[in-house]
Amino acid sequence: MSRWKLHDNWYADLPSLSVEQLRERRALAARRAERAAARGAGRNPKAAREWRGMLRAVDEELLRRGVDQPDQAACP
Repeated sequence: MSRWKLHDNWYADLPSLSVEQLRERRALAARRAERAAARGAGRNPKAAREWRGMLRAVDEELLRRGVDQPDQAACP
């Protein structure tokens, strides 16, 4: 199994995940986007942009399923 399987299959996996799994992925994408955009030695604008795109994809999938409010408690 690829080390990057989660990243590589992010968009393809979204329709098959449960709402709880989508919320976990949303929290992961939000954390990674925040870390990539943070000031300091680890700043990576390209990665931040990519993670924000993944975050939007999860939000769109939640809205498509009729879950109006993503779980805000899961986000930092």
